[in-house]
Amino acid sequence: MFKRILTPIQFYVMAISLSLSFVTGCGTTAKFVYPGKMNSLVELDSAPIHPQKVAVIPFDDCRNDDNQMGTIFLQYVPLMPFGYVDYDRPDAARWFVSIDRFEFSPSEDLAKAAAVSLRRSNLFEDAFFTFGGEKTNADLVLEGKIISTHYYGRLFSYGLDFAGVYLWFLGAPCGTSSNRLALHLTLKNKAKKIIWEYSFDRDDYLVQWLYARMGHDAKLYSALMEQAMNEALRDLALKLKNNPQLLK
Repeated sequence: MFKRILTPIQFYVMAISLSLSFVTGCGTTAKFVYPGKMNSLVELDSAPIHPQKVAVIPFDDCRNDDNQMGTIFLQYVPLMPFGYVDYDRPDAARWFVSIDRFEFSPSEDLAKAAAVSLRRSNLFEDAFFTFGGEKTNADLVLEGKIISTHYYGRLFSYGLDFAGVYLWFLGAPCGTSSNRLALHLTLKNKAKKIIWEYSFDRDDYLVQWLYARMGHDAKLYSALMEQAMNEALRDLALKLKNNPQLLK
């Protein structure tokens, strides 16, 4: 005969503790890392196509500022299937599905990411990030407006209150995380004339389990930025090929 290790009350207390640990983010901090893989960035040629240098300055932050996290506790209301958080600015939020905090400075991080993609593409001789002091060393300036970095996360209780944690142990999803990235890019020449514009707006989500994808709540922002820059650079390359006078 096997001896019972935990009483029902002890197991319920453990379930409550585990559930609360997820609600409070488990003390984990995630960071924006770009790119996820260098070979995922578009490379348009093996050598620079155009001789110009591009300066990338910090992007303008045009996001909304409504962060809602108290709704995560709805999972503890009887028969409620999940609680959720809804953040316009995830970098200013606490409590996600499986992390406590997201270390992210959108204006700077996304601009630096754009510079990395520009250099990797070989569309121009060089591209670099600057806070503005080195703009005079560049032939072109890339500016950006951040429209949205919306985050929406759900933590599942399956209508069972704290006892929903039991289903996590059995392999049921713990929750989902959705990331959205919307931005507008503008390329200007030395005369401050716009020679190209591009807008990107897309979202993606992932399902999280107790045994997989924990800590990945905000990981899709990097992948979305990769998609944004890959598509933008292909669009820019085509426009410059068809309109070479834009660089004169």
